[in-house]
Amino acid sequence: MMDHMEARIVKLEAVTEKILERLDNVERDVAVIRSNYVTKADLAAVEASLRVSIATLESSLKVSIATVESSLKASIAALEATMLKWFVRTGIALAGLSVAMAGLAFAAAKFFN
Repeated sequence: MMDHMEARIVKLEAVTEKILERLDNVERDVAVIRSNYVTKADLAAVEASLRVSIATLESSLKVSIATVESSLKASIAALEATMLKWFVRTGIALAGLSVAMAGLAFAAAKFFN
């Protein structure tokens, strides 16, 4: 009976050793998980940083859009002025050409009559 008890004790000690090794592995894995995973505080810090970055980007975009808008308005105003000058000059040239053509027509009519 004693041999049977000693065998059981040896077997229990071996199983206990394996259990302790596995427990050590689990503790090590949990330590690695704790050191590598983010916490709620980490996420909150990243969120705050992103909010600041987005606000800065929005502000920068507003300034850029305002600059482009101002430049476009100036370009359109310059184009309008150029087109107006072109229309006036063309109108004057056409009026002069019309007067010249009318004078030529009257001269031709006098010449042929």
